[in-house]
Amino acid sequence: MKIRDCIIGACVVILSPLAHADISHADKNNILKSLTDNIKQQYVEVKKVDKISSALENFKTSPAFTNSQSQEQLASSLTTELQKFDKHFTVQWRNPNEIKNDKTTREPWFDKLSRKNSGFNRVEILDGNIGYVDFWGFDALSEDSKKVVKGVMGFVSNVDALIFDLRKNGGGSAEMVQFISSHFLKPNTHLNSIYWRTTDTTREFRTFDDVNGSINLATPIYILTSSDTFSAAEEFAYNLKHLNRATLVGETTKGGANPWQFYELGDGFRAGIPIAKAINPITKTNWESVGVKPHIEASRDDALNVAYKIALDEVKNSVNDEFQLKEINDKLVELSRNKLLIGTPKSSAQ
Repeated sequence: MKIRDCIIGACVVILSPLAHADISHADKNNILKSLTDNIKQQYVEVKKVDKISSALENFKTSPAFTNSQSQEQLASSLTTELQKFDKHFTVQWRNPNEIKNDKTTREPWFDKLSRKNSGFNRVEILDGNIGYVDFWGFDALSEDSKKVVKGVMGFVSNVDALIFDLRKNGGGSAEMVQFISSHFLKPNTHLNSIYWRTTDTTREFRTFDDVNGSINLATPIYILTSSDTFSAAEEFAYNLKHLNRATLVGETTKGGANPWQFYELGDGFRAGIPIAKAINPITKTNWESVGVKPHIEASRDDALNVAYKIALDEVKNSVNDEFQLKEINDKLVELSRNKLLIGTPKSSAQ
């Protein structure tokens, strides 16, 4: 199993178009027991297992459990309960007797990324020679996705500062985090490690040494975050924050650090259970449940405006070209007067 199969965007409960009522109390208890057993056997945060088991035992007497009349309701309530402990937990129900309805099936995360330009929405050179890259996911690493990233990085290779917009980024591949990071960090930089409970092994993720077209190592980098920034996108921000390579501007992120996989519970139920965890080489921990805190707090709507102004002010101090200097000063005046927001992301289901 590759890491990209585990670190993905926000997982959701898939609902069938019609609710299936009258799930029996005995069936609910069986699902709950199977869920608890699987968590005890598979969940990576072993120290939390007893607390989660106790919470699930208490869940039996809760209104959410006793009032669940359908499989969908039970799956949703179990997901809500488990995500109090880990944002990557999920419980789903799929009717084994129904033919899959393509119109109601959610497109797989990596299929969608591959189909939509590896997640890159906008790449611009803003006034003042500030690069802006907006993308909503970290695609699986392949020859095709590498070409997309090389094109993006090549386009912004001569900027004086670079802004990555992760406000709507739901995560994806850890290998893609490596690849993108390799464009503006020294080769063999230790980014992150993943510990796997099932094998009791740890895999290190380091920058590659064969990436061409790198961004100048002195180029200032800014990362925009929001409460929707999740999973691999959080890793990207967390890595660069603690390597002192980027300034984070925006909101504290969602808080999902643990790769997961599905386990069948029976009767059409399955649970997504985190089976591994990120370990940062500097902090020796990760952002699970607490999120990644920005250096500079700003609302998601104001984050770009704030980062853009900071970038312009920083670049201004090192600019000698009179025309670029005038462009920077004009833009700073415009930002101050109009609170100009360039590239603010639109509402999205991603």
